[in-house]
Amino acid sequence: MQRTGDAGASSSHGTTHPNGRNTSGPAESASNTAYGTLGLAAGLGSLIGSGVILALSSTLALWRTGLGLNAAQVGAVSAILTFAFAAGSFCGGFIAQRIGLVRLFNINDFLCASALAACTVAPNFTVLAIGVGVAALAVGMDLPVSLSVITHDVPDETLKGHLVSRTQVLWSAGILGPYVLALIVAPAGFLGARIVFGALTVVALLTAVWRVADPRIARLHREAAEREREDAAAAATADGSSTTASRTSVGTSTRGMGMAEVLRSIDARTGRRYALLFAMLAMFYIMWNLMANTINQFQTYLLVSQHASQTQAVFIGIVSAVMCVFGGMAYGRVPKGRARDRMFWVGAVAQVAAMAIMAVGGTMWSTAVAVVLFQFFCNFAGEMNAKVWTQETFPVAVSAEAQSLILGIGRIPCAFASLALPSLLVPGVIGMALWAFVVVAALSGLFGGLVVLLTVDRNRADAHAVRVGVSAA
Repeated sequence: MQRTGDAGASSSHGTTHPNGRNTSGPAESASNTAYGTLGLAAGLGSLIGSGVILALSSTLALWRTGLGLNAAQVGAVSAILTFAFAAGSFCGGFIAQRIGLVRLFNINDFLCASALAACTVAPNFTVLAIGVGVAALAVGMDLPVSLSVITHDVPDETLKGHLVSRTQVLWSAGILGPYVLALIVAPAGFLGARIVFGALTVVALLTAVWRVADPRIARLHREAAEREREDAAAAATADGSSTTASRTSVGTSTRGMGMAEVLRSIDARTGRRYALLFAMLAMFYIMWNLMANTINQFQTYLLVSQHASQTQAVFIGIVSAVMCVFGGMAYGRVPKGRARDRMFWVGAVAQVAAMAIMAVGGTMWSTAVAVVLFQFFCNFAGEMNAKVWTQETFPVAVSAEAQSLILGIGRIPCAFASLALPSLLVPGVIGMALWAFVVVAALSGLFGGLVVLLTVDRNRADAHAVRVGVSAA
């Protein structure tokens, strides 16, 4: 996807904009409160996204009993969710190009709310599967789109980075919320599953109305569109007088380059091919997401299979979700650079240990310890890293498309795994399946470590470099 908001992203930490304007102008015309409002409205898309996954995870055993689902149907519902999530990530950028970034941002959660309402009243497997699929498609589209809206509407780089980081905190909150609610409504049995989905429906609907009705958000959209028109005019003038060499140098515009062209080129700061960096990022996210998807979707199902009660399983989920929030806050307090690199290695080792504990123990309590350990350290070596590395690695003009592709690619193997996992998490074969995830955890750390090593020069070169054409962290 050609990023709609190149204008805003081209500014450098509150200094001078390429067309001569000072980036403090837009910040003075729209208060930090308005930007915070936009960031929260966009970040709620992340909360709803993780909420959809965890709402199904925390109630999957109840749906199985209440609707009389067999193991194949349980796996199919989870696979549909993951496939639809991946499809939404892939097509979100394409659809935004056709109908407009802001328009898609405004309608995504209306679609999601409608689908979640269908799940809430689902009388059978078919309605539940369709509702889960459409909801996942909508939130899959919304994740990269909401990040792009922040980039599009917020001209200040420091504030932009803060708001993007906040979306990950809200993702963690979306993990916690369904577990807390599921624990509260656990005595209601199957009705509790409907209540969880009903509550998430209300959140999605309120978010959708807020995005459309808040005049502060609408004003920021208009101001960003005006900056974009001015920058397009300035770029057209500059392109008329610049040479081919100046357009391909570090720090100059790559507005005309598509994703395929970028992948064939070399990052001038590190000397690495973008195709190599993309491949390592994608492999890291695939391996990590296989772990995360299994734990987030099936931990309650697995714990119940290991003779935990529904209440015990949900309580363990709440504890692990709280630890996930704490881990995200701890990671966010550490400045990028060597300290964060060290945190990655700690997180990668801890996640291998968590999978090993789950495989060796084979009991409810060993699984509980492993899940809590994983959820805390996944912030050090997980999805947050993939998002940050992608934004820092690729030129602004294609970073949104790169993000969409990596998010989509990472979820496809998870969908296939979801089909098989319910049949593997049973006595006799569960041990082999859990040891396989130890290997997956090790591969995640390996590919993530390669990303750290391949981009280390960028991290050290210039912490305040302007990221317009070739990126620098």
